[in-house]
Amino acid sequence: MNKSRFKIFSIILSYVFFIFVIVISFNAVVPEKDLRVLEQQEILVKKIDNNFSRDKNSVYEILEKDNDESEKIVKSEEKKSSAKIEKDEIKKDNFRIQFASFREKQRSLQISTKLKEKMSNMSFGINLIVKEVKIKENQIFYRVISERKYPLGKANSECEKLKKNKIQCIIIKS
Repeated sequence: MNKSRFKIFSIILSYVFFIFVIVISFNAVVPEKDLRVLEQQEILVKKIDNNFSRDKNSVYEILEKDNDESEKIVKSEEKKSSAKIEKDEIKKDNFRIQFASFREKQRSLQISTKLKEKMSNMSFGINLIVKEVKIKENQIFYRVISERKYPLGKANSECEKLKKNKIQCIIIKS
């Protein structure tokens, strides 16, 4: 008899506990009517369109200015060299390919070694030298030029091949 009472008592106790848990859960899930709800009053994150304005000192303007200036210098050098070419005899082997020109000899040597490495990877058979050139009275430039002399047509074709591989060059009379 004690066993059956104990079973009935434990079943009733478990049902009461189960009903108690349901009532507590219901109160936790369903809020009361006078309970304050926190809502966002202000916008915390604002969407801003990226209106990038360039000024004269921005990085992009400086880079574009340098590119424009270098292109102008290259074009002016090409015009000068083409004007000289038209005056002189064109059929002789007296033209060289110029890659760079600097006032500092060390800078010309550095560029020369970089170009040699780049052209050896692309299998161009052009050897480079650094030649000192005096312009006007006190101006000395160190030019990075081809060691070999070319006829005008060959020099033009070699320079075009180099330009296709993004190596800037001009043709000069040697």
